Amino acid sequence: DPLSGRAEPSAGPCKKTNLVIYFGIHKLNPGTYCGGIRISNFARVTLAPGTYVFKDGPLRVDTGATLIGKGVGLHFKGSADAVLDFANFSTIRLEAQKSGEMAGLLVFASRSQDSSAIHKLYSNNASMLLGTIYIPNGELRVDASAPIAQDSAYTAIVARTMRLYGGPHLVLHTDYDKTDIPVPEGIKGAGQPVSL
Repeated sequence: DPLSGRAEPSAGPCKKTNLVIYFGIHKLNPGTYCGGIRISNFARVTLAPGTYVFKDGPLRVDTGATLIGKGVGLHFKGSADAVLDFANFSTIRLEAQKSGEMAGLLVFASRSQDSSAIHKLYSNNASMLLGTIYIPNGELRVDASAPIAQDSAYTAIVARTMRLYGGPHLVLHTDYDKTDIPVPEGIKGAGQPVSL
């Protein structure tokens, strides 16, 4: 685990509990979201820069909904339900933080999370996933009919298990010098090939 020495973000008091967002345009601020967040019914949500902690619940983006964020870090902790869950035909554009505790880390699943946790990247419109996806004790499932992360200068994945199903084209660029999002220490340096 090249990121085993990276400290986990801390969780604060619950900002919201079991938040569900339907329709319209919304903006969320960093903090701890207990029970997770569900974005549905064509809602469009922008995440303000900062760290978002999902405790005992998922970040779920349903079909037709949109999630956008620059300078964000998504931390999942607690029960095995605390996962990312991006549905088919959702729209996802996310970029990691440039500095701070989650610098370069787009997704950080807790090391104490059960191995039964399954993070789902099924979106057919997730062209921007800039940063590192770190799931040290769970599974990342990728199943989409369109390319994923192809607009990202780099996308690094460190996961205990990763499953790609019949449709996906997961694009892992290593153009580290084309972005000011830092590459976490332990990830391959500039000019290195993709490593499996």
